[in-house]
Amino acid sequence: MTGTWIEVDLDAVVRNYEEVVKLLRPGARCMAVVKADAYGLGAIEVARALERAGCEAFAVTRLEEGLILREHGIEGIILVLGPTSQEEWLRAINAQLQLTLSELSSIEKLNVVCSEIEQEAFQQVQVHLKLETGMGRTGFQLPEAEELSTALLKAPHIHVAGVYTHFARAAQRDRQYSLGQYERFQTFTARLEELRIYPTWKHVCNSATFLDYPEWHHDFVRIGTLLIGHYPGPGFSSKLTLSDPWVAKSQIVHLRKVPKGTHVGYQSIYRTKAATQLAVIPVGYADGFGITPHFIPQGWFDFLKIVVKNFLALFGFFLGQEQVELKGRRVHVAGKIGMQLTVIEVGMQDCALGDEVQIPLRRTVANPRIPRRYRQGGQMLSDRVMKEGVLPAYTEYSLQ
Repeated sequence: MTGTWIEVDLDAVVRNYEEVVKLLRPGARCMAVVKADAYGLGAIEVARALERAGCEAFAVTRLEEGLILREHGIEGIILVLGPTSQEEWLRAINAQLQLTLSELSSIEKLNVVCSEIEQEAFQQVQVHLKLETGMGRTGFQLPEAEELSTALLKAPHIHVAGVYTHFARAAQRDRQYSLGQYERFQTFTARLEELRIYPTWKHVCNSATFLDYPEWHHDFVRIGTLLIGHYPGPGFSSKLTLSDPWVAKSQIVHLRKVPKGTHVGYQSIYRTKAATQLAVIPVGYADGFGITPHFIPQGWFDFLKIVVKNFLALFGFFLGQEQVELKGRRVHVAGKIGMQLTVIEVGMQDCALGDEVQIPLRRTVANPRIPRRYRQGGQMLSDRVMKEGVLPAYTEYSLQ
C-alpha cells in the first residue's frame, strides 16, 4: 500500500485501561471517554476492545457519537456529556443513551417528550446533572438548586442516574482551585439530597484528578487522556505506566538526487547545503501534519519562547522544524509542509520508493479520513476508513 495511514495498537489501549483499573478505589468504575472518535484512534474499535476487557461505561460529547457506538454493538452505559436539543431526545431514548442536563428549561420539555412515548417497556430516561463549579462552561449553579429539584420532582419520566462536574485546572495541579471546585460540588449535591434528589452515581474525576485525588473516585472516573497513552501533564508519569497505541506512517512516493543549492518548495525558502536526496511523502497539513493546537501562553516564559521561535524563523533559522523518522534516523522536512505532499531531505542514506516514514502526527488534529490499521493479539486487522457521521476532533490549530 502506498500512502499515509495510522497504526493503532488496541492491546496498548487495553493495557492502559488495566493500569487505570488497578488504581481505582473499591466501588469505583472506569467510564472510558471516547469523544472525538476516541481522540482520533477510532471510537468504535477502541470501545469494542475496552468492552471486551470489562469496561462497562463510555462517555461522548455529541449525540451522534453515542448513536454510532450503539449501532456498532456497544452495550454498556453511554453518557452524552454535551448539551442536546429537543429534536435529538427521541433518538437518544430509543438508543438507551444517558443524557446530560445542564439547564432548567430542558427538564419539563424532556419530560413531555418522554410522556408521549408509547413503548410499554419504556419507563424513564436516564439523565446526569452537570454542576457548574468553576469550569465556566455548562452546568447548573448552586442558587438554582431549589428550582432544579422542584422541576425534577415534577418530571416522573426523568430518572437522575448521576451527578457530576468537571475540573478546570487539574492538569496544572492548581490544588487550591480544584479543592474549591470539589467543595462546591459536595455542597451542591448535599443540598440536592436535602431537596429529595438522590442521584444513583457521582463522578468528578478526569485523568488528572483520578491520579491526584483517589478519595474523589466516587462511583465512576471519566478517563480519556490516560487511555490513549498520554499523561495529563508533567509529573504524572510516576503514577502509572502507559503504552502508546498510536503510530502515524507514510511512504516515499518520489525520490531523486539533487546538487548543492537546489531550492525546494513554495517561496523557495529551503536550499540544500550539499548534494543530497529529496524524497516526497503523500502527507501534508490537510492531514494534520505540522499542525499543532493553539495554546495561550501560560506566563512570560511561554510567551518569550513563542516570540524567540518566530523571530529566528524570520531569519531562516527553522527552530523546531518538523522531522520524520526514516529507518530509525531523524530527517528534516525540506521547506514548507505542503497541503498533501511534503518533501524531506534524506541525505545519501540508502532508501527507495515505498520505504516507510514515521511522522509526528497529533491525534486530535489528524485527518479523520486517514485509514486506521488496527493491531490486536499480535495481528494486523483490516483497515478502517472514517465513515460518514463519525465526528473528528474539533480544536483550534495553527500551522507551524
